[in-house]
Amino acid sequence: MTPDYHQRNYWFWLAALASAFVLMLLLALSYLMLSRGLGLFWPADIVQFRVSQNAESPHEASLVLGEVVSQQQLTAPQLAAAGLTFSAPATRILVKQGYQPSGAPAFRWYWQQQLSDVQRPPEVLLVRHRQFGELYGWPQAMSEGQLLLQLANGQQLRLQQADIMLQLAPNSLSWLQKMRWFAGQWWSFLSTEPREANSAGGILPAITGTLLSVLLMAVVVAPIGIMAGIYLHEYARDGRLVRLVRLSVHNLAGVPSVVFGVFGLGFFVYVLGGSIDQLFYPERLPQPTFGTPGLIWVSLTLALLTLPVVIVATEEGLARIPSSLRLGGYALGATKAEVLRKLILPAARPAMLTGIILAVSRAAGEVAPLIFVGVVKYAPVLPLSSSAPYIQLDQQIMSLGFQIYDVGLQSSNADAAEPRVFAIALVLLVLIGVLNLLAMRLRRYYRRRVV
Repeated sequence: MTPDYHQRNYWFWLAALASAFVLMLLLALSYLMLSRGLGLFWPADIVQFRVSQNAESPHEASLVLGEVVSQQQLTAPQLAAAGLTFSAPATRILVKQGYQPSGAPAFRWYWQQQLSDVQRPPEVLLVRHRQFGELYGWPQAMSEGQLLLQLANGQQLRLQQADIMLQLAPNSLSWLQKMRWFAGQWWSFLSTEPREANSAGGILPAITGTLLSVLLMAVVVAPIGIMAGIYLHEYARDGRLVRLVRLSVHNLAGVPSVVFGVFGLGFFVYVLGGSIDQLFYPERLPQPTFGTPGLIWVSLTLALLTLPVVIVATEEGLARIPSSLRLGGYALGATKAEVLRKLILPAARPAMLTGIILAVSRAAGEVAPLIFVGVVKYAPVLPLSSSAPYIQLDQQIMSLGFQIYDVGLQSSNADAAEPRVFAIALVLLVLIGVLNLLAMRLRRYYRRRVV
């Protein structure tokens, strides 16, 4: 065998290993999102057990009621470092206990060695209350408009039915009932607005804000980026100025995204938006209409952020067109504009769509620049209207990327926020995948037409 064969074989296996590694990472990410995110909506069993700090005094054990969230197994070195005397390996479980009148945390770790009398009583209820959040207990009395609920510590709460958003006995549900409940909770998550500082409720405003901002961005960036790429490759004469423009476009793709947010705030919001207010809305001043962060400035900032991607993809697509195609058109007497419109652009259309796909994928997950120009923590009113232009361009919006940041890093209870973060991330990945799939099918359609 020749050395060239061995070298080609080496690169073949290296590429195969790299592809397998990327595939494994994608599968691991998908499993993590599905297992952690979907678990938020599945009605888990409520466990009742007694926990004792002293194994010699079981009568002093306290009653605990809640859902088992996760468990960990600790080795002997880990137990020794924590100053614990349990025999290794020791297992601890994280239990979600819900609201505690004593002020105890809603999530708490318990050692498996300290648990006894573990049960799953079918009559125990999960109650979601507007004021107290989630409660676990036994129904003592149900009258018209009220529920008397006994908690694990023996305390009884009298709850008004009008304040109860959910009342469920998950231990008595069949598998089919759990599946129906799971589907209903998913739909509620996707179709309702958030509540309790984004720690509960749905994400409909965030989904709507993300879709509108990305679609408006695509409407702006596609014609501008494609026309700029066509001009740079087909019409601009190669010189210092054109090379400087190309270098600037490539460097613009490497600028940190937060810089675009600062620029959008300074130019789009204050300069451009302030000028629009002075020209068209002087009667509303000093209350700004467009001179404040809003949906239109979010879309324009995203368009500026993703513009280099579309320009570079368009230029590369035009560069791959064989020169014989152009020469054949000229030989038949066609003008440059006719050759470009009827021969070159149809052949380069898949590459242009690839640039738009990459732009949409990047824009949908951006967070840092959008905080400056219109994305806020809570905006329950959708930026839609029944009258033209049917979109409130000056309204502030929510986005899925900012929801992940806010719920994951700004929540006071990390254990409660973790499943919600994975659920929102799963929705964002599915949304990006659907948008990319539509664009890829469109690209395939035009590619077949060219062939």
